[in-house]
Formats: sequence, C-alpha cells, structure tokens
Amino acid sequence: MTMPKDPRSGIATLGGVALIVVGLLWFLQATGIIPSLAIDLITRAVPALIVIGLGVVFLLVARRASFTMPPPGTRLYRSRSDRWIGGVLGGLGTYLGVDPVLLRVATVLLTVLGAGALIAVYIVLWIVVPEEPLVPVAPVAPPASGS
Repeated sequence: MTMPKDPRSGIATLGGVALIVVGLLWFLQATGIIPSLAIDLITRAVPALIVIGLGVVFLLVARRASFTMPPPGTRLYRSRSDRWIGGVLGGLGTYLGVDPVLLRVATVLLTVLGAGALIAVYIVLWIVVPEEPLVPVAPVAPPASGS
C-alpha cells in the first residue's frame, strides 16, 4: 500500500532544485569558470522566465479544473487548518476553489520579482479578514414566504 503524496512536496523539491542551481551558478561565477557577463545575462532573463512559467502553470491548472465564483453568501475567512503564516492564502484558496499552494508560489515569486506591495496586501488581509469560525456557519437562508 502506498502513502498518498503530500502536494507540498513537489513545491519543496522545486525550491530545493532552484537553490542548487543558484548555488552552482554562484560557485561557477566566483571561481571564474563562467564569465560574469554570462551570469549577468542569465540573472536578467530569470524574472521573465519565471513569469512565463507561472503563466504556463496557471493555464495548465485552468485546463484541469473549472473555476467558478463562490456562491452568494459565502464569506472569506482566514484558514485555521491550511496556514503557513496567517491563513490568508489558505482561506483565499478555499474561497476561490484554487489550490492554496499555487497562490503561495505565485505570491512569493511576484514578491521576489518586485511586486513588494503584496506583502502590505497580505498584512492588511491578515488584519481585516476574520479567522474561520470553530463551528461551521450555515448559509443565510432566504425568509420563508408563508400565508
């Protein structure tokens, strides 16, 4: 019997591979094996390649799943169970029906690539969005019309 794979392990593997590649390039540039001009060219192209990769990932995810807006009356909450920092992206993923790991990867990459305002947006959402209730809240039912 095989254990189900943790969906976060793929992201961890990707992060580990990225760190190894960056470390190898840094080592090769520091030792003079690769000239600085080649490293500069690579580092200028990486942000564009990351954005292209994000686009491809989102297109593939969009083709596999159908995205629908949440039903009326659904509230956005910070997640209690799927949180890494404040539960904002876990709750947003649940609200939108999107894998929170994809939201986290996109947030980190866009923050690193210069959209630092996402940190401020995250902090504001952390303050403004209420935490998921301990007891599930039933949706508000329309008033019954009786005679």
